[in-house]
Amino acid sequence: MPNSRLEILDLLRQELAFLTRGGYGGEMPWRPVHMFLDSPSCPNRLDVEHSTACHECWLFEFVPERFRHEVDACHFIPLNREGESVHSMTRQYTPAEVEAALKVWLEKEIRHLEGLEASSNQTWPNKNHAH
Repeated sequence: MPNSRLEILDLLRQELAFLTRGGYGGEMPWRPVHMFLDSPSCPNRLDVEHSTACHECWLFEFVPERFRHEVDACHFIPLNREGESVHSMTRQYTPAEVEAALKVWLEKEIRHLEGLEASSNQTWPNKNHAH
């Protein structure tokens, strides 16, 4: 599990790149798609035994506390202000609409973390410096 904001930022960027390249199949996926789970981001993607617990995944920090016990907890990450998630949206929207919401969420999280990184990297003048 990543332990730094920069690692999370890099993983979010990789997830966005995967999505943008059509990694989930785009408008016409050839099979049912499982956002996050079919991504290279998922530690269980190629593991038929799913030996990595959700709480060990980097996405788990985005899962609200009340959903952390769910199977595929990443599907409960709120993607918009209404609190819709992959779990709730796949029951109401097309795969393309879910992908669009996921893209907006990824871009928002990336901008947020980039802002945090920029503000933490600023060097402040020495308080003892005379003006």
